[in-house]
Amino acid sequence: MSENSITVTLDKRLAPVFAAVGAVLGFALSFAVGPVVGWMLETVDGAPAPLRLLDQLPFVVLLPGLTVAGLIAGWIVFGIWGEEVGEIRVDPDELVLRSGKRRSSYRREEIAEIFLDKDELVLLDPRSRELSRTTSDSGLAAKLSEAFGRFDYPWAGTADPREELFTRWVDRSRDLQPHVHDLLRSRSRALADGRTGAAEEVRDELLRHGVVVRDRDGEQQYRTVEPES
Repeated sequence: MSENSITVTLDKRLAPVFAAVGAVLGFALSFAVGPVVGWMLETVDGAPAPLRLLDQLPFVVLLPGLTVAGLIAGWIVFGIWGEEVGEIRVDPDELVLRSGKRRSSYRREEIAEIFLDKDELVLLDPRSRELSRTTSDSGLAAKLSEAFGRFDYPWAGTADPREELFTRWVDRSRDLQPHVHDLLRSRSRALADGRTGAAEEVRDELLRHGVVVRDRDGEQQYRTVEPES
């Protein structure tokens, strides 16, 4: 890492912790398989095939097998989490975000506010329009604050300063134009179908119509801004 930049990401030292937790859970599961299968056979006269197969294994095989499987699963979970959170490289003149295979950069002068909205990192322009909303982690707040403070980026903390402006979307309400409802409906379907790319495209279209959208507890919330001219 250059002396003129700071990269913020998950602490790699957490990976062995996740692996150890997974191993402990696998170890504990090896003792629970037999009793669980027995209880299910007596109670509902059946048990899932994977559990029945595990119950057929000798305990001397089951114990180390599930322990190692749990260790690997913990390592994989951390890797998936790390890819979702990605990394944030903070330079004096540029902010570079990477999540999975996606990479985007923003010039210092186009960013008016940066904050964590729960586990999402949000960048706003001077008109309070969202430049970016990406997966992050609230545990990175201290590192982000330090990095942004070092280069005098407009860090606004760990809550959306415009929280009270968001409204829960109610389909066909009179608060929004019909074409905006159509877009929010399309985005809802895309999210339900797991089509994240399509949902992002609709988000961009909504912004062009002056609507900022976010997701809370399985529902869409929105606030209005100046639409593109």
